[in-house]
Amino acid sequence: MKGQEMTIHIETVRTPQVRDEYGELSGLSDSIEADGLRHPITLWADGTLISGARRLRAHFLLSGRVQPGKRKDFRHIPAVFVDTIEDAAKRLLNDNGDDTAAIPLKPSQMCKLWAVMRVLDEPAAVRRVNEARRRGVELRRQTLTGKRTPGRSAAQGRGDDYFLAVLGEPFGMSEATASRLWAIHKVATNPVLPDERRSHAASCLAAIDNGDSSIYANYAALLSNRSTPVSRVRVVAPIESAPAPRQRAAWERSLPQLEGLIAGLSELGPPNSELSWDQVGPVHARLKKIRRDMEKIINNMKETAQS
Repeated sequence: MKGQEMTIHIETVRTPQVRDEYGELSGLSDSIEADGLRHPITLWADGTLISGARRLRAHFLLSGRVQPGKRKDFRHIPAVFVDTIEDAAKRLLNDNGDDTAAIPLKPSQMCKLWAVMRVLDEPAAVRRVNEARRRGVELRRQTLTGKRTPGRSAAQGRGDDYFLAVLGEPFGMSEATASRLWAIHKVATNPVLPDERRSHAASCLAAIDNGDSSIYANYAALLSNRSTPVSRVRVVAPIESAPAPRQRAAWERSLPQLEGLIAGLSELGPPNSELSWDQVGPVHARLKKIRRDMEKIINNMKETAQS
């Protein structure tokens, strides 16, 4: 069942409360009705939804308006099951690259998803920690017997460090940034802490969601018990085009640089087989983000040229 596409009934999916809204679904619903679902949703082995909340919601809407005699059955939906956070991260990375079906999660919603997956991953996390502990004991024994040079080894597989490193990648987030965001979330949702402290953390999350200030700034403010950072000026695309001379000068300056960078990356060839997904994944996520931004620029130019 793992990794294989299956068709399941939509009412059997366990849907955690991650998204507060689903966005406009009419276009997605029309696409599914006309051409079927392009990408199956992702479920954990127990049926918990990992990725595809909007696709699942669209199927629910379509199942309620099926006309008698129509052959399409939207009560069932294609799904792929995973049982490791590594496989879940790969599916999330693939889904996040689909601009037509995916609406990016807000940082606070990412934390809700991570909280769900942390519970699902707990048995594997215990095994990872125990294996890391046994490995540490073995390395220490080798050091004491002179079979190994003293020094620290990579702490792969320990607790939230590894967990956040894996699940931060699909959202283009480094382990350090994901750890700071997760720390703010834990303060905001910890019922043992004073209301004032939790409210402060919640306001930090809201500021991050709105793009008013960075994760790092809010994390530092929470640690020092300072007020939420002052809103920064957000960079917004200009409503009107920049002057033609400025645009032409920018293109003439930037295009050779972009072409040189692309040529340099192409000369490296495919990723070396000795590289792990932990090393390739973050680069892959950032390149896909760059590609999406470039496609928007290209489409705007195409529309201008054809108008």
